[in-house]
Amino acid sequence: MSVWIGTSGWSYDDWVGSFYPPGSASRDYLSLYATRFSAVEIDSTFYAIPAATTFEGWAERTPAGFRFAPKVFRVVTHGSEGERVRVEKVLADESGELERFLQGATLLGEKLACVVFQFPYFRVKELTLGDFLPRLDRVLERVADKVRVAVEIRNKMWITQEYLAVLRNRKAAAVLVDHPYMPGPEDQVAKGMVTADFTYVRLLGDRHAIEAKTKTWGATVEDKKERIARWGKVIRMIIERPDVKDVYAFSNNHFAGHAPATCVELAHRIGGPS
Repeated sequence: MSVWIGTSGWSYDDWVGSFYPPGSASRDYLSLYATRFSAVEIDSTFYAIPAATTFEGWAERTPAGFRFAPKVFRVVTHGSEGERVRVEKVLADESGELERFLQGATLLGEKLACVVFQFPYFRVKELTLGDFLPRLDRVLERVADKVRVAVEIRNKMWITQEYLAVLRNRKAAAVLVDHPYMPGPEDQVAKGMVTADFTYVRLLGDRHAIEAKTKTWGATVEDKKERIARWGKVIRMIIERPDVKDVYAFSNNHFAGHAPATCVELAHRIGGPS
C-alpha cells in the first residue's frame, strides 16, 4: 500500500512566503513543491493540453517516486473550452482531443499516477444517467487499458449500482469528493465507491462560500480539522482493504483557503508524512 498526498496545482503566487520560500520564482515552484509533497494533481491540463515538452519538463523536474494526476481536457468532459457546458458534446471527442491529451500524459512515464475525468453537475433536463453511462463506457473501453483512470461525478443520485458497475468493469476509480453536492465521506464509501485497485480522493469544498471570504490563498481561512479528520478515518479504512494498492488524496485551495496546510493536516490524520 502506498499513499500519495498533494494539492491541485502548484502555480500559486499566493503561496510564496507561506509555502514557497520568500522570493521564489515561478519557474522553481514545481521543484520546490516536490521537496514537500509526493504527488500533485495537474489542474492546468483541464483548460488546455500542454506541449509534449511541457509534460517531459514536469517529469524531469521532480524526483523518482513522484506522481502526477493530470485532469482530462474539458473539451472531453464538458464538451466545450468555455465555461458553458455543451451536453451534446460531452465525451463525444469529435476532434480527437482525448488521444492528444493521453499522448502527452503518458510522457510522464512511471510518474503518471492516473488521469482524471472531472465532470460537472448535470441538470436532470440536460443529461440523464441513462444517456451518460453508454458514453462513459465507450470512452473507458478506449483508455482504461492504457492508463489508470479516475472518474468524478457531482450528481449524487447517479451513484447507482449501474454507474459503479461500469467503473468496476473498466477498472476505473470512482473519485471520492468533498463537495456540497455529494454525500459525506463515510456515505460515499458505504455506497460502494471504492471501485478499483486504487482510490482517488479530492477535497474541493465549497468554492462560492470560501470565495466570499477570500480571493487569496496564502493562509487557511476556514477551520476544517473535523472534516479532515473524517476523511483521514475513511482513508485509513481504505488502506486496510486488501483489494486496494494505492491511495491518492488531493486538496485545492477552495477547501479551507490554503491547500498545503490542508495536506499537512490530512497526512497527520492518516498517520504520518506522505
